[in-house]
Amino acid sequence: MKKIILYVFLILTGAVFGAGTSWVLSYYPRAPYVKDKVSVEDVLKFSNVAITENNFSCEGEVNSDVGSVVGSIIELNNLNKINMLSFGCYQNICSLMVTNCFPWQGQECGSRILKFNLNDKSGIQPSTFTCIDMP
Repeated sequence: MKKIILYVFLILTGAVFGAGTSWVLSYYPRAPYVKDKVSVEDVLKFSNVAITENNFSCEGEVNSDVGSVVGSIIELNNLNKINMLSFGCYQNICSLMVTNCFPWQGQECGSRILKFNLNDKSGIQPSTFTCIDMP
């Protein structure tokens, strides 16, 4: 009887320790922060820049300027409990994106993307801002 109580105690202690460790580690960053070529602050400097009609395919009540698109991306992210934002650059093409795809949803996924290009000096090219809604 004492062995059973000891085994149950050890199993419960291990479960509590494992759950606690997982919870604490979920708040640590995945990788060390490395400054990219451009930051969100740099993008926000172009908030008043209008996105051309050919480069604007976002639905809803979003105005066609960079600030409104960034605002809508942040608002869409607030609909989720976890952070669904991503921002990064690859070969002088950068994007700020929010997605609402969940593992259990096969059909009802979507993303809003603000895409732009960088020039040779890693500066933002204002004429390349593009807003894309992916169904």
